[in-house]
Amino acid sequence: MYKRNSIKKLGRTSSHRKALIQNQLRSIITSGKVKTSSVKAKVLRGELESILNRVRVSSEGDLSLTRKLNEIFGNKDLVKKVMEIGRKKTAGITVKKVGFRIGDNTQMSVVEISGFKGKAKSAKGDGKKGEKKEADVVETKVGEEKKKGILNLGKKAVSKKVEPLKRERARTRSGI
Repeated sequence: MYKRNSIKKLGRTSSHRKALIQNQLRSIITSGKVKTSSVKAKVLRGELESILNRVRVSSEGDLSLTRKLNEIFGNKDLVKKVMEIGRKKTAGITVKKVGFRIGDNTQMSVVEISGFKGKAKSAKGDGKKGEKKEADVVETKVGEEKKKGILNLGKKAVSKKVEPLKRERARTRSGI
């Protein structure tokens, strides 16, 4: 009988479910947010809250907690990051519903850690991408006009802010 069992099975075996939750925990700690289905988001929120509460309650050099976190995250850098986030009293988890998936119409959500600073992008860059060569850069004087080439037909580059599509959920099962 299935009475008062609060675990969400997510349509997976126990080993697959454990791997899924661990992978999502790792990616939310590295990036700060994860976009997933609402059911998985609720499971992820519960797991993350329990981990952060264990960190808050524990003492500073708790070895058993560090070993448990190392078992879950598998990386010392991620364990240190979890310890930093857990020690902050303002850190919390928010789940925002963002729409429906196009393929199967599943409700999607974004799980975020509030007060989290993700990876900071360096201003210099890696040197491979975004770096312009000296031959590509063309300087123009104030009085001269730029000549129209074959590819540049004098059109000005207009940057439009792209807003996400607001899709309405289908009213029937088939989506018709």
